[in-house]
Amino acid sequence: MTVCFLLHFYQPSNQFAEIVRKVAHDCYVPLIKAIKDDKRIKLTANFPLSLLAQLDSYGFAWLIRDVKELVAAGRIELVGSAAYHPILTKVPMDFVEKQIVLNEMALGYYFGSTKDFEGEPCYMVKNVQGFFPPEMAVNSSLLAKLRELGYDWAAVDEYSLPKELVKPFKGGVCYMPDGIKLRLIVRNRELTNMISFKRDLDQSQITAEILRGGTDKVIALDAETFGHHYRDGVELFESIVSDIYANGGTTSTLSAAYESAECRSIDSVRESTWSSDYETTYPLWENQANPINSLLWELFREVHAEYQKDLEQDASKSLMPVLPGTPIWQGGNSSKLELELAMLKLEQSDQFWWSTGVELMGRKNYNRYMIESALDYYKLAAGYCKSNKLLLAKIAKLLESLI
Repeated sequence: MTVCFLLHFYQPSNQFAEIVRKVAHDCYVPLIKAIKDDKRIKLTANFPLSLLAQLDSYGFAWLIRDVKELVAAGRIELVGSAAYHPILTKVPMDFVEKQIVLNEMALGYYFGSTKDFEGEPCYMVKNVQGFFPPEMAVNSSLLAKLRELGYDWAAVDEYSLPKELVKPFKGGVCYMPDGIKLRLIVRNRELTNMISFKRDLDQSQITAEILRGGTDKVIALDAETFGHHYRDGVELFESIVSDIYANGGTTSTLSAAYESAECRSIDSVRESTWSSDYETTYPLWENQANPINSLLWELFREVHAEYQKDLEQDASKSLMPVLPGTPIWQGGNSSKLELELAMLKLEQSDQFWWSTGVELMGRKNYNRYMIESALDYYKLAAGYCKSNKLLLAKIAKLLESLI
């Protein structure tokens, strides 16, 4: 039996610095140490640019170097993702590519090489085969784009599969949609949610679920579960790993575990996220009954439409990717490049999460700061658009509606 962990390390680019530092101290530092100390552990991890840039700025460059050593040793497998954590199924396709390419540059800068094989300046990272879609949001168009960009597989939730395959479903299975030569590695939602959200469980219940049936398991969840969302999470992670090995199991990276797996063909993929059900695709990011959330989505669509209008008149606005030199995310760029970075940052999913007002684990998903600070990116982008007065007026209206 093989258990594959896919840990998603993430903080939004507009997070409070003190929160990033606290999460690093409570979670990232002890979790990486636990992985480093137990040389049996092999896993897959996602480190998007939005987090890496903040860790670098706030004194945790040494932690990034520790991860780099684990990557070089084959202990941690890196995956591609989007730089600023957008719901890629909601983003125009040209920005989908920009988000992904910029994140690849970040992986090369922090974990790879800054020169190519001929010694020319370049950000390169080897052996990135898989892709982690933010919020596990996928549809057939996105999966086709991932294959076009050279990815071999994507991690998905079971609700992306045709309905007849979902229940009962235990994950750890490889599927391939017709017409798209991209493997889908499906996480075990029940097991993942048990670890992520249930705090009243005995450790033995988690172990029993992992061992059930003696089948391979894929556990894909926020790294912050271990030490931030759950104070004793690092100890929980260590205990889970110990139980896996004590019962004859092993851990593996996703690429290694499914390198030669036979994929089952499926006709189509359902648009889905990690929290989708049969009735609702985006239950934690879209709430039409909430006027703030609805206004945000309206503004999101309009700023992209205005950007596209300007782009048609000035093709030089499309500047991604830019190589090499100082990483573009560290500032000091031209106004046109700052516009493009603002557009990428305003695509983050967090603004929608924190504006729905949906109840989750006894708390309402509403955070005024996370909405206001996201709107700062909209203001910056609007300032570069020709119709900036109209956009700025709509941003002001939305700010007035916040409570």
